[in-house]
Amino acid sequence: MCSPACRAWRVTAGSMRRSAISCRPISTLSISRLFRKMSYRLLILLVVIFLFACEQQDGEPTGSDDENVVLVEVDGRPITLAMLERVMEVRDIEASDHEQMREVLDELIRMQAVANAARSEGMAEDPEVQAELRLSEIQTMYRHYINRAQRARPVTDEDIREVYQAQLERSGDTQYRIETIAYEEQARVLQAIRRLQDDEMDYSELRAEAQADGLAVEEPGWIDRSQVPEDFAARLVETESGEIVPQPLESSRGWHLVRVLDTRDLQVPALEQVREGIARSLLQQRREALTDSLYDQAEITPMLPLDDVD
Repeated sequence: MCSPACRAWRVTAGSMRRSAISCRPISTLSISRLFRKMSYRLLILLVVIFLFACEQQDGEPTGSDDENVVLVEVDGRPITLAMLERVMEVRDIEASDHEQMREVLDELIRMQAVANAARSEGMAEDPEVQAELRLSEIQTMYRHYINRAQRARPVTDEDIREVYQAQLERSGDTQYRIETIAYEEQARVLQAIRRLQDDEMDYSELRAEAQADGLAVEEPGWIDRSQVPEDFAARLVETESGEIVPQPLESSRGWHLVRVLDTRDLQVPALEQVREGIARSLLQQRREALTDSLYDQAEITPMLPLDDVD
């Protein structure tokens, strides 16, 4: 909550707003603009003083009271201090930059004037507009909910070190340079593996046949065992250079016959090199886990006649 001094500044700001609206000269355009510029300067000064006074109160920011501080009304629609602060935060504008603050306030007023015109012409009832407003609400609530959850459970140095150590254990001490042949069906890749194992053809012949059939033959580069499923990794570590892994590798693109071209010692990156990446990965995992949990708890009711769908 703000101190009495803060509330006093709120009243002063409100008084200034009413004065600016009711007393604006309208004799000429130049005089009107001059008065508006002077009003903005005084209004911005009051905003700066308000922010300073409230942030000095117990060393805390203004908080939710910002929404109650109306800087100006545009045809009865309020532009609040919280709205101004939000735009300034997104654009990285300092509170000491009065000129940019004034420009942002002017932009908000202009946007509100256009929005008011849209409402008066019934655009708020347009289905497309309503859909966009609903989506905007969903995205805003989603973002703030996730951000609050992440602030409540931040990624710690201990979390990062645990992931780093676990990754080292999964990766092993060897990297493998591989070549793959992609098949659409598991049966075909298993047949190809059997043909090689039974010496019906060598790998170069199989590779040429696959290319002639239009199959993708690729070199993904160097991998370690943490990048493939555990059962495949167990067979990979037993495979020498020049040999095929006696088990197909499944991916979103199909089934792959894998040949090991070369091996080398794994170059382990230092913790500091991967710290930020691990932190981002942990945040993403927690966000997905929270979303999945809430999804599972939600009561989802289909509203279309699904029985009629083939």
